Amino acid sequence: MRRIVLHVGPGKCGSSSVQAAILRPATALHDHLAGVLLQPAELLGLDREQPEAAVEDRFHRLIARAQADHPGKVLVLSHEMIFKMVPVLRNLARIARAHADEVVVVAYVRRQSDFLVSAYGQWLFRAPARIAETAAVLRDHGLDPALFWGVERHLIAVLLGGWEVGRQLSGHLYFDWSSSVSERAAALAALGVPLSVGLLPRPGFERPLIADFLARIGLPAEFAAAVEQVRNPGFPPALIEGVCAAIEAGYAMPGPGEHTDFFDFMGTVSADGAGPNETFLAQLKDRVDTAFAPANAAFARQFSLPVSYFAPRRQVTQAQAQDEIWREGGVRAALPEALRQRERAARAALAQMAWAAYRGRGA
Repeated sequence: MRRIVLHVGPGKCGSSSVQAAILRPATALHDHLAGVLLQPAELLGLDREQPEAAVEDRFHRLIARAQADHPGKVLVLSHEMIFKMVPVLRNLARIARAHADEVVVVAYVRRQSDFLVSAYGQWLFRAPARIAETAAVLRDHGLDPALFWGVERHLIAVLLGGWEVGRQLSGHLYFDWSSSVSERAAALAALGVPLSVGLLPRPGFERPLIADFLARIGLPAEFAAAVEQVRNPGFPPALIEGVCAAIEAGYAMPGPGEHTDFFDFMGTVSADGAGPNETFLAQLKDRVDTAFAPANAAFARQFSLPVSYFAPRRQVTQAQAQDEIWREGGVRAALPEALRQRERAARAALAQMAWAAYRGRGA
């Protein structure tokens, strides 16, 4: 039976790990699976109700060629952009149906608080416009953004300014899974294509990601043992904070998607163990997850997922979160301003010097 799987992300939900497994399958998987990473520029051509014939023809040829090169294997087409745009998902699923006896779409989700923190720590801490936006939200509410670590500021801005503040770097807003996933499931149902939704592992819910993925696409989960590896694990908090501070200080730093090698390298050598107040950060995350709890419960039941996966560590109301934000801000504001400014300036300068040294290597 010819089977095509669309792995659609979304971003920050294990896509790098899944793609590493399907693009470089271990020996156990090699005879059963073939993966293709789709190109964003080509996918954009599907972002309309009726794509141009030439665009569709390119995807038909791509699929036919991949199947000819890998006869008898499950073909996995992957890119997290597919989830972002419903027309892309719908059109790609329709095209794939012409080449397969079965088409399955697989998506992964995680708690909204973890999603927001991960998106900040991968992209938004080095996006000047988004840094300025969150700072402005805090100022509009009478808070000094310099009192908070960047990731704290990001969550505070989302809680005070609305969920739109937490949108993806691309501008897409889809982390209310009860809305976004349900919309995509309905679009696929009209084509007779099922949507299988999995959970990104977290403490207490530790089924390995690749084993789960393989089970969802009809392959033995034990094949995952040779390829199970966390990819894109995130950068050290001190590095993230230093780059954010450097951008705010006016230094030129690499932006989202630029010079990933620099961040990977600095992540391995950064010895600064400093980070945000974990207790305070956990309270902010709990508020996010409390706000989404009713919608998440309905979503989990719809897709046969454990409701407890999405549960906050403890219930936190908006009023309680705001009280804690102002209390924590007051405690920090009581510290000498000169000391706070010196520490932030030092982090910014160190990040800028590291970037300058990295650019000058081998010169």
